[in-house]
Amino acid sequence: MSWGKNLVLLAVLAGCGTEYDYRSVVSPPGVPAPEDTGQPPEDKPWLDVDTGTIPVPSAEIEVTPTSYSFGDCLLECEVTTTIEISSVGQLDLMVDRLTYSGPGDLMLDVNYMKYGGLPWILTPGSSVAATISYFPGAESYHLGYLTVESNDLSDPIVIVGQDGSGIRHGTITEEFIQEEQLELDILFVIDNSCSMGTEQAELAYNSDLFITPLSTSGADFHIGVITTDSASLRGAVITPATPDIVTEFQDQIVAGTSGSSTERGLQMAEDSLQPGGEAGAGRPFFRDTANLVVVIVSDEDDSGTGVVSDHITNIMSVKDLTITTFTLHTVAGLYPSSACASPAGRYDEAVFLSGGQFFDICTSDWGYQVEQIAEDSLSSVLFYPLSEDPVVDSIEVFVDGVPTLTGWSYNYVDNSVVFEPASIPDVGSVITVEYGYYGECPE
Repeated sequence: MSWGKNLVLLAVLAGCGTEYDYRSVVSPPGVPAPEDTGQPPEDKPWLDVDTGTIPVPSAEIEVTPTSYSFGDCLLECEVTTTIEISSVGQLDLMVDRLTYSGPGDLMLDVNYMKYGGLPWILTPGSSVAATISYFPGAESYHLGYLTVESNDLSDPIVIVGQDGSGIRHGTITEEFIQEEQLELDILFVIDNSCSMGTEQAELAYNSDLFITPLSTSGADFHIGVITTDSASLRGAVITPATPDIVTEFQDQIVAGTSGSSTERGLQMAEDSLQPGGEAGAGRPFFRDTANLVVVIVSDEDDSGTGVVSDHITNIMSVKDLTITTFTLHTVAGLYPSSACASPAGRYDEAVFLSGGQFFDICTSDWGYQVEQIAEDSLSSVLFYPLSEDPVVDSIEVFVDGVPTLTGWSYNYVDNSVVFEPASIPDVGSVITVEYGYYGECPE
């Protein structure tokens, strides 16, 4: 309590006559009353008339605001508020510790360059400021707490809360029609040189992860296998009607290791697919209306002398790309540096020109690689690209108006909804995808 307040109160008490005795209030028994000068003595303590005690100077803290609500905030848009920590007592305030508890959407930011590191010594009347940032990443309620610890004996720990809710910018509904049965012609080109035994075995071991998605998708596929030193098919064309598809595929993929050390995968693929070639027009493998996929597996780069772009152009020329697609994938040594194989610069260029995928032959996860090749081959019936970046947790999928809770997932790389091969909707089905999206943040 201030001297001014004491004087006012004493004046009031003095004015109440015999009911209140000024001296009896301010003077302890046996102590003469001070001369009433109208001013407090500078060198003597005065009693606090509210408590009857002599005021003791102390450090006191005030944190404002005591709570703060950000309200509804657009997803992935940052908003902030300032928390002020003030020294409001008669002694220096020592702020020992600041901690923040809550989700990652709410964060504490302190300018330690300006205020220095903790502890802070705040003189009476001074203050520091901290910033609480809110960056909602999900459509949910978020709550956080700032805890301030100091030498305020009466209030050593002060906790103030902040909250907010993330909301979407808007909602989009997109429709797709399930395509008719997909036709796929897939030509494998296997390196059969002396160093390829292990790689052929790994591919064969994981071959069911390639065949199963094709079979369950309902796609009408043709699979042929040649080598990097021969444009001839290693066996009959594999189709959905083949009695034991996986076993037949494994037998053809394991092409042996007695082939030429001059691996010419691009040339062999081109030769085989040209009219008159074993995988070309007029032969059982090739269909005019089918999408064409070439997969080259080798631990060496292509040893041909032709221009890579010419090979790709010549292969593409056998297809009418207005009604079909062509893609080339490679499983080879990464370019420009590989851990276990020759860097495959020519194959890398071929993949780039055809819009395919390059997989590392040195990997231990061959299962993932063959699954990705299958998924890419089936992309036109599995993948449904979205026009905006979705709030992933908000995505809802309907098939012919019926909610579909399983059998699909969101693909971050392609920004698309992807059906599992066994869950592909029937031909002609209407696929509806509804989702919240991120938009522009306000200035």
